[in-house]
Amino acid sequence: MKSPRRVTAATLDVLEAFVADAPNDQHGFRLAQRTHRPTGTIYPILLRLEEMGWLASRWDEDTPEGRPRRRLYHLTEAGLAGATALLTERRGRSASSSPRPPSLRTRG
Repeated sequence: MKSPRRVTAATLDVLEAFVADAPNDQHGFRLAQRTHRPTGTIYPILLRLEEMGWLASRWDEDTPEGRPRRRLYHLTEAGLAGATALLTERRGRSASSSPRPPSLRTRG
């Protein structure tokens, strides 16, 4: 299984949010809110995880009129296994009910 070559605290926060809410779809802005990370950090992480095969995405078909379409992401089976293993290795747990508050995170 392919693993991220560079794992930052932000990447761990994103993976933790996905694992905590699996199998539900997530969009980038929701992940930014949940992880307290800027969208400029979130979207490159989503792209890398999708290129690795850990995430799959699709366009939201239920976008309200006048709003931009959202890209929805979800963990693949390989992504769930990889994220769980990585979170256990790096944080000593597979996921919490929500990502750690900003005051407890390391910069990444």
